[in-house]
Amino acid sequence: MLKFYSSKKGVSPLIATVLLIAFAVALGSVVMNWGLNLNLGKSTDLCRGVEIKTRDLDVGEVCFGGFGQNGYINFILDNTGNMDISGLAIWIVGDKGTRLFDIDNILIRKGSLYDKKDKEVTYDFSMFGNIKQVQFIPKVKSGQSTEICPKNSIKAEKIGICT
Repeated sequence: MLKFYSSKKGVSPLIATVLLIAFAVALGSVVMNWGLNLNLGKSTDLCRGVEIKTRDLDVGEVCFGGFGQNGYINFILDNTGNMDISGLAIWIVGDKGTRLFDIDNILIRKGSLYDKKDKEVTYDFSMFGNIKQVQFIPKVKSGQSTEICPKNSIKAEKIGICT
């Protein structure tokens, strides 16, 4: 009986262990990637009806003016969703760094425009460098709390000089 088992060939225990670990890692990564794509949003998700678009100015989606510490940006946003927007977070990406600017206590009604043509949204060119991209992140208010909607944000990459 001992001779019967000694003539069979099989996979060594070390190779079998390596194969089992590789299979488990591959299966785990497939499940993790599948899970990341699931939308498990609550049925009362306030951001579900939020949608904004940039209105194209003559020089791009966003324009800038000033120089050094006195820089600023101007833009026009369309609220194309079915929710009112109660604030904006503006993330400006420059060559040297990024600047986050919050505009609270505003109301952009659904179907209306938000035209920002003053020098309120400031930007320091000497600290952050030339503007490469501007991202607009809408905020929605529910009672006393404000919910930020990063999945509904938009990026503007066509940036020009304000005239």
